[in-house]
Amino acid sequence: MKPNTRFQFTIIIAILVMAALVVLPVSGAVAPTATVTTNSATQAIQSYVTATVSAPSITAGQPVTISGTSTGPATAVQIWIFAGNYVNVTMVPVNPDGTYSKTYATAGFPQVIYYVFVQSPGTDNKLQITTSGYSGQAVNANTRAVIFNFTGTGSVTDKAAVEALSNALALPGVDDIYTKTQFAITASGAASPATTTAMMPGSDRDSHGCIGSAGYTWCEPKQKCLREWEESCTGTAPTTPPVSAAQTTAKSPLPPVVAIAGLALACCAAAVYRKP
Repeated sequence: MKPNTRFQFTIIIAILVMAALVVLPVSGAVAPTATVTTNSATQAIQSYVTATVSAPSITAGQPVTISGTSTGPATAVQIWIFAGNYVNVTMVPVNPDGTYSKTYATAGFPQVIYYVFVQSPGTDNKLQITTSGYSGQAVNANTRAVIFNFTGTGSVTDKAAVEALSNALALPGVDDIYTKTQFAITASGAASPATTTAMMPGSDRDSHGCIGSAGYTWCEPKQKCLREWEESCTGTAPTTPPVSAAQTTAKSPLPPVVAIAGLALACCAAAVYRKP
């Protein structure tokens, strides 16, 4: 090969070496890049149940209707009506629009105050507190244990039964939601008891455990039950997804020492090939 041609060839090789050093990434060097992780969890729709009586006080022999709305997966609600040693537990279907209604005949019923619980299953669509054997028992469906009796030896009645059933529905592992109300049956023309028009607050809970009759509602940003006239539900739920580092083939900056070494190598090669 002629010296001139050899020199030109050497220069071309040197240029190619420099280009490769500039363009190609340095071996083993990787640059982190931000990878957005999408949060695929969806917020569950809050479930609740409401109950209304057709009248807070009815005359003996007139029918009474319990109606309301139940949201969530429930296809039926369980209605408890009790007074003294009387108890009636009935499953009532929920309509496609979430409403339910049940009318009870009251002929022969004692003229007293009747307490009403309307119970809806939680997210598992299964009632955890129900009756077994006969309706005088309140039973934990998870453990099959009898919690208390409405009738018989050691039974609880009226307001004591209200408290006992409320406590049963608040047991650990029980996600049933419920509300409660009451009505009175009176003699024709008699004044209704003053307590019959009052809602019994205290233990009805939604799917988050918030007691609606006491004014508590679920606050998603704060992830807790609160009463908005006492504490504002302000703030926003976290919307910024977490950022994680991921490996990439992006080129790292070329270290100066590598560029200098490559240039020196190219110059040495050119000098050697230039000799006659």
